[in-house]
Amino acid sequence: MKPPIPPSCRTGCQPVPHRGYTLIEILVATALALLLMTTVVALVGNVGESVTESRAVLESADRLRLAETRLQKDLAGLAAPVCPVLKPEDNEGYFEYIEGPATSIVPIAVNFDNGGQLDTTVGDFDDILMFTTRTTGKPFVGRFGSGGATIESNVAEVAWFLRGRNLHRRVLLVAPDQDVSSLSAQGFYAYYDISARVDLSTNTLRANTLGDLTRRERRFAHPQAVPNSGNTYFSWTVSGAGYTFPTLPTLDECSTSWSTERTDTSATALVSLDLWTNVSGHRVLDNAFGSSGLRVSDDIILTNVIGFDVKAWDPVAADDDGDGVSEQKYRDLGHGYSSSTLGLGHLGQSFSPLAATSNSFPRVYDTWSTSYYGSNWNDGFDDDSDGIVDEDDEKTNPPPYPIPLRGIQVKIRVFEPDSRQIREVTVVQEFLPQ
Repeated sequence: MKPPIPPSCRTGCQPVPHRGYTLIEILVATALALLLMTTVVALVGNVGESVTESRAVLESADRLRLAETRLQKDLAGLAAPVCPVLKPEDNEGYFEYIEGPATSIVPIAVNFDNGGQLDTTVGDFDDILMFTTRTTGKPFVGRFGSGGATIESNVAEVAWFLRGRNLHRRVLLVAPDQDVSSLSAQGFYAYYDISARVDLSTNTLRANTLGDLTRRERRFAHPQAVPNSGNTYFSWTVSGAGYTFPTLPTLDECSTSWSTERTDTSATALVSLDLWTNVSGHRVLDNAFGSSGLRVSDDIILTNVIGFDVKAWDPVAADDDGDGVSEQKYRDLGHGYSSSTLGLGHLGQSFSPLAATSNSFPRVYDTWSTSYYGSNWNDGFDDDSDGIVDEDDEKTNPPPYPIPLRGIQVKIRVFEPDSRQIREVTVVQEFLPQ
């Protein structure tokens, strides 16, 4: 018996064959797939960039916090009372704050990408802090010898300063028991992180005590070998005379075979500079990543810095903003260019060898030394016959600011190159002299 005929066959209809995709449909589908893949790749790339940028921002913030913490600890351990004038025999060390400008030509921060317009994102960049400090935690560690050996000390001479966009923290251990007399002064800091000076009577190196450092001419980068016309070596600020860029020398500069605590003489005074790009031709010299020294960047604590602004507490109230209300606050040395010597608004006592002649020169607060006063002071006599024994006028070389310092404020400003974000921290240290 034959099987029954299916209904479709009974009507005479043929089955519809399966139709394939046309070329146009394939091209459209491929285009959509490529578009989708491009979108996905772009999204993944954006997420990756965001993660990388976020990581860079976090790392930048961490480095800034570490620098802030380190500066706070250094200031908290200050060895010397900030109350001029100190006696070397008390073995207390020193405190010195130098308010820029960095050059006799006052440089201006500009944005060359914006036609050289004034760059208000940049803070003060030519201030310097130098002082002796003690640590109550881990000791300071420094290099000791060409073999890479190290030495420790709980006391150090520390300097904070900005060169280019690099914030430097120079640490020299106070280790007076170390005999360095057989070593050469030139290239000394290539192998030794000890605070030392040249003894001019014997032309040999001597490791400093805290008492030695009370005297300016025995501190780091305060040269003795080039006295001024009055033969008062301590009157130099930093890096000596004849340099167009009077700032502290970097470790790279000090570790060259020819250098003895001097800044590179190729540094030039700039009228304007761009700290965001800091390219050759319009930058503050920062050869810390150069190749001239044996040690290059060990003293760099922070990069991409566009502000290191130090201010001191001024006990004299002033109306800075012209609103008719005077107030006490943290201010730059010489902020008011006043003739009054009661506060910090003047350029330094006129009869002090460190008094600035104008605001185009550095102003210096220094704890000073009684060794600069001369024989007429503290001799028990009224040398100028004005009825007052051992007064300030009888002090041959008095400090520029003969008042105690209550505290200082330091603002550090950095930027993150990828995100272009700016961050700033403020460190305040109160000294509260009695």
